[in-house]
Amino acid sequence: MRKGSNRLMKMYPVRVCGYCPEIHVGPSGHKVQICGAHKHQQRNGQHGWQAAVLDDLIPPRFVWHLPEPIGEPLKRELRSFYGQAPAVVEMCVQGGAAVPEEYKTTMRLDIGIPSSSKEAEMVV
Repeated sequence: MRKGSNRLMKMYPVRVCGYCPEIHVGPSGHKVQICGAHKHQQRNGQHGWQAAVLDDLIPPRFVWHLPEPIGEPLKRELRSFYGQAPAVVEMCVQGGAAVPEEYKTTMRLDIGIPSSSKEAEMVV
């Protein structure tokens, strides 16, 4: 789906409103004054059109990265030590696939996870 959307975005200009989630496919954004985002009265309901990227059309869903799928559940107080990855990437990694280079930093593979919150307090 992302690959096909990316191809279409190269063929047709896509714009997204900077205030609300509306997307416009075509040469320029419309002038209809229906933007209902916060403080839209100051703009008379006009949209703030800007060029769209693929993540505007199909936003990735990030999930917490599990270093060991079988083991203790994640602890809320240690969440700053856990990495994140898009859900599809995390499922593939749990299945045994190699981690793509662009997600290695967000998954925080190089950081050791403390075993308790007291140990985490000493680290931070």
